[in-house]
Amino acid sequence: MNSAAINLEELKNSFSYNEYRLLLSKIKLRLVSFKKKLPDNFIILRHDVEFSVNRALDLAILEAKESVQSTFFFQVKSPAYNPFSNTNLKKIMHLKSLGHKVGLHFYVSHIVQNDKEGLVKEFEKQKSLFEDGFGFGFDVFSFHRPPKWVLEIRDDIFCGAINAYGSSFFEFSDNPLQIKYIADSKHRWGYGHPIDALAFSKIQILIHPDEWTEKGEKDVGLFFNELIEEHQKEFIETLDSETKHFSDFKELYR
Repeated sequence: MNSAAINLEELKNSFSYNEYRLLLSKIKLRLVSFKKKLPDNFIILRHDVEFSVNRALDLAILEAKESVQSTFFFQVKSPAYNPFSNTNLKKIMHLKSLGHKVGLHFYVSHIVQNDKEGLVKEFEKQKSLFEDGFGFGFDVFSFHRPPKWVLEIRDDIFCGAINAYGSSFFEFSDNPLQIKYIADSKHRWGYGHPIDALAFSKIQILIHPDEWTEKGEKDVGLFFNELIEEHQKEFIETLDSETKHFSDFKELYR
């Protein structure tokens, strides 16, 4: 077994930046962005940002150093982060300045089942929030945790924007024949590791930046602990900067 294969087996499922760099080295020549007309052979790299703008920026910087540009989707109704806070807005603008695309991660969990009219109205609301908050528009979006009835919307273009789950980019099947979908959801490669799927001519890879760190973490429980600790530190700094009297208690939370 050659050293590259040994490294891959050691790195698989580590969710470390070394695993990610190895992945990028295998796919970067086939990478394309979401667009209306795609080549016959492509890999699309997509990032849904669920919990951490910090980790999204870290991954964006890593990709830029590897001469890779991808698409990051941010929520405007996230209970985990405010994309429009001064701090997060600066980070997202930094990410964008590196050449990455920024799109809408469309929150749909609260919409009544099969209410397509309501889905369209909600899209327009979140589109306005996005454009007003960021000061620029978007031409591509991804659904956040879409239920089956939403996934059955197979149009490549929805409300004037490219749908990451459109039929040209995503095959709605447990056993895809044309387009292989791979994701790191639930801190595991539930649809197989991307490097093992490169024989497919068409691939969409969903990487959640929240799942990845420099050293990585295979254990799901420890991964959650680290993510929670990062958010706690961020909240402590917010308390310290926004209140005068918290400084008397700050040492208790170090």
